[in-house]
Amino acid sequence: MLLVSYDQELFRKMKYWRLILFTLIALIITDSFRYISWVGALNISNSTYITTFLNYLSLCVMIFIAYKSSWDKDVSESIINFYRFWLFWNIFGFIYGLFVAKDYFDWKFLFLSSFSFSLIPLAFFFGKNIPIALNIFRFVLKYLFPFGFLLIPLTFITNEELYSRIMIPVSLFILFIPYLKTKWKILIVLVMLISILMVIDFRTNIIKIGVSLGLLSLYYFKDFIRQYWLRAIHILMFITPLTLFTLGIWGNYDIFANLAEKENYTITDDKGTDENLFSDTRSFLYSEVLSTLKGNGNWLIGESSAGSYHTDWFYDEGGAINDKRYESEVGILNILLRNGIVGVIIYSLLLFTVSYIAINRSNNQLAKILGLYIAFHWALSFIEEYTQYDLNFYFLWLVIGLVSTSSFRSINDRAISYFLRRI
Repeated sequence: MLLVSYDQELFRKMKYWRLILFTLIALIITDSFRYISWVGALNISNSTYITTFLNYLSLCVMIFIAYKSSWDKDVSESIINFYRFWLFWNIFGFIYGLFVAKDYFDWKFLFLSSFSFSLIPLAFFFGKNIPIALNIFRFVLKYLFPFGFLLIPLTFITNEELYSRIMIPVSLFILFIPYLKTKWKILIVLVMLISILMVIDFRTNIIKIGVSLGLLSLYYFKDFIRQYWLRAIHILMFITPLTLFTLGIWGNYDIFANLAEKENYTITDDKGTDENLFSDTRSFLYSEVLSTLKGNGNWLIGESSAGSYHTDWFYDEGGAINDKRYESEVGILNILLRNGIVGVIIYSLLLFTVSYIAINRSNNQLAKILGLYIAFHWALSFIEEYTQYDLNFYFLWLVIGLVSTSSFRSINDRAISYFLRRI
């Protein structure tokens, strides 16, 4: 039961922990402002100043912790290499954006959105240091989830997705349920149910929670599940979206349009409007982004971190400036737009390698399930995953860092339970 790979000297200095905690609290604040501002409940100019200030301070902390950390200690060479490639390609995209940015809105998006998202992978080092990761998990359980209930009244009067968006880490914490005390299990289930009921037509939230519950079941049926089943699920999560994407381009098969034909999954939202959970809100996004890349010929390296795509569906709405939109709701399209095919390949290889090692070279069930959780995020990026500096990607990169460490993967489930029950 060895946990010696983390940077103990870093953890002993509690001022570093306070700095790391600041990054999480700052993200909670900035995410709250973001979703409230979407409906005009706050003066957007004021909230932009606050969120930009907090985001840049958080990035300074991340850069500092990354500088103080041992990059290749306790992590396989393949993971570190792909991780470095991904950081390098993000930085290259940002520098490229400095040369291609043309107007005020290009520069605004480059510095207020793309830059921070390019560096959020540095949260990897929070997960790589196991005591820090455990303390972040402790903070979420003891403070974010309980005090998050205070957001419910604000959700009713501002953005209906506010509570569910801020509680987005609950899909991760569902996977911890077998290892936690009963009171934390009840809290997680309660947060999960409320986040669904607060906005029943928030499809991505339902998908994330549903998949997490499915992954959780793997723990309780672990005695009946063979290792090659996990490998098969892992491969399917990576191959299926790529296959459907290829068929959509060259085979004229549109999975979103086909799903939209299903009328049996219509719900009535809190405004009394009927909505099909499988309605097609993605096909036109693929068409517009791919058409832009084809027209500009920037398939290989993308349009840079300041890049945008031409849209006919949005005009001065949905974040568009006239007919120019800087990002879509589909994560993989944003990566393709900004980083090109090279970026998509690096990103996929990184997630595949991390999740593969977690599933096949771990001594505990949690690491294997977290590996599938990472693979699921790859598949989900073809449906949504806003590519922004937010709680969603903060915890994704934290988990990537955690399962990348051989010390975490080497301990057994009993040791995992011992540490998590200390929360």
